[in-house]
Amino acid sequence: MMLSQLNLYHYRNYDQVDISFSKGIQLLTGKNAQGKTNILEAILYLSTTRSHRTKDDQDLIRKGSDAFFMKGMILKENRKEDIRITVNEKGKNLFIYGNPINKVSDFIGEFNAVMFCPDDMMLFNASPRVRRRFVDMELSKVSKKYTITLTKAQKLLKERNSYLKQDSVDDTFLEVVTDQLIDASVIVMKQRFFFLKKLLAKCQTFYEKLTQDDTMLDIEYISCVEFDENEEELKKRLKLRYQKSLQRDKFMKQTTHGIHKEDFIFKLNDQDLNSYASQGQKRSVLLAMKIGMVYMIEEIIHEYPVLLLDDVFSELDETRKMKLLTFLPESVQIFITTTDQLELKDIECKRDVCVYHVDHGTIQRCEGGNAHG
Repeated sequence: MMLSQLNLYHYRNYDQVDISFSKGIQLLTGKNAQGKTNILEAILYLSTTRSHRTKDDQDLIRKGSDAFFMKGMILKENRKEDIRITVNEKGKNLFIYGNPINKVSDFIGEFNAVMFCPDDMMLFNASPRVRRRFVDMELSKVSKKYTITLTKAQKLLKERNSYLKQDSVDDTFLEVVTDQLIDASVIVMKQRFFFLKKLLAKCQTFYEKLTQDDTMLDIEYISCVEFDENEEELKKRLKLRYQKSLQRDKFMKQTTHGIHKEDFIFKLNDQDLNSYASQGQKRSVLLAMKIGMVYMIEEIIHEYPVLLLDDVFSELDETRKMKLLTFLPESVQIFITTTDQLELKDIECKRDVCVYHVDHGTIQRCEGGNAHG
């Protein structure tokens, strides 16, 4: 798939943008703080309905405006797709072909994008919540079942916590809610486990190709119970865990164990990557992971996602730059932000490259392009 057109109104520092994109590499050039990252953020927002830089959608509305609007025209193998999002003080509205979409799970997955930005380096030393969010978001792109089940589990968890906060707790009712939470949790855990297993295999393959290093990678899945592929056995283990922690949950007035407490630890040669690996190794692991995600998405939905490289190309040496573009099929549409247009001088002959100049909230296609902002 590819993004052929992007329309933004009152988004970040952009008053209005109407711009067309082509296949191949879309190179966004310009000085710092001109709005290059905002374009990639908007593209990712069309994919995930979330910003990777803020939790508050109101931050995305241009100063002086009371709402923003974005539209993307997506070209897929056999059709075009029109997706739109509006955000105002009342909330968020999603549309496909102009039809309102009430469930986020029915919107996510229509357009897939994979982002690689400098903040991704924080994945290894951030809180478990950040790593769970990463896994949840990547899984939601390819599995509506996961999105629906995770949402259900989160609602049940909220209900259970609300009940635990009451002065008098009915154990029978609590058990009913807990059993429902366990049923949803088992599905979430299985999908997380197999997603990480596939991601690890891809990551290992591309890490070795990038670095010529056979260092063993691992992703340790840390949960409140030992994982078992058998659903009934996993349910039994979770039920026992909740039974054992019931009194503590009542005392703490919250659920102290479960999928909302899980973590995923990245390792190199059996050691925590965050404390053991160099910055270069971490960057290579992330790059291998992002390339792996591109291939994983294609294997599941049979279309490559769009790849967004925000201010990371300049951090790679020439060898890794070349390898990155060599590993990715030419059919993958890639957006790259940079302050230096010359960074692609050695590869322009091998891929179609369209250059756009970003300056003070405007974006214009260079060399006679017909896109404008």
